[in-house]
Amino acid sequence: MRKLYFSRNSFAKGARIVRDDHGQSHYLLVGRWGRRQDALSLYAIQGELLAEIKQTSLGLLPKFDLYYNRQNVGSISKTLGFWHEMIYVRKLRWIIMGSLSNENYRIYHGTELVMTMRPVVTSNGEAFELAITDETTEPLCICIAAILDHWQKPTNRERSQTPQEGYNMTFGESNYTLHPHNKLPQT
Repeated sequence: MRKLYFSRNSFAKGARIVRDDHGQSHYLLVGRWGRRQDALSLYAIQGELLAEIKQTSLGLLPKFDLYYNRQNVGSISKTLGFWHEMIYVRKLRWIIMGSLSNENYRIYHGTELVMTMRPVVTSNGEAFELAITDETTEPLCICIAAILDHWQKPTNRERSQTPQEGYNMTFGESNYTLHPHNKLPQT
């Protein structure tokens, strides 16, 4: 069972690199959310397109189609739930079980575990750890993990206050600190 990690940053801030527990890059996830027909694409680090997520509907319960090797292999849509959620991935016949309060998820195919997902803190900041049982399902598992991360409620995440001496900004893998200019004295 290989463990993979990707940051919890928004896609508005750049692409996500998916790494293993040794820090080696394996996948690149790029794209955007929010509009109908928006998509995320997962590439092997060598540049080969492996999987895609395409948003097919908007609203309170958006729907996404999953593509693997350019073929539609399933669809997933958000369901209404309180503390524990169960989401069904059509065509793949995978069941996602999890909790919004602690952001832990497990994906099953029948009684067989496919993947676990949990939040962790790495040297690069907040991330999700994906423990995937079969390497051939990694592209689809990463796509599903990106959807689950997208659905997380902001109130579940710890919010850190911006330091007084500057504003921290993150663009993909790069971090910047902007320092405000000295204010002119008021007369």
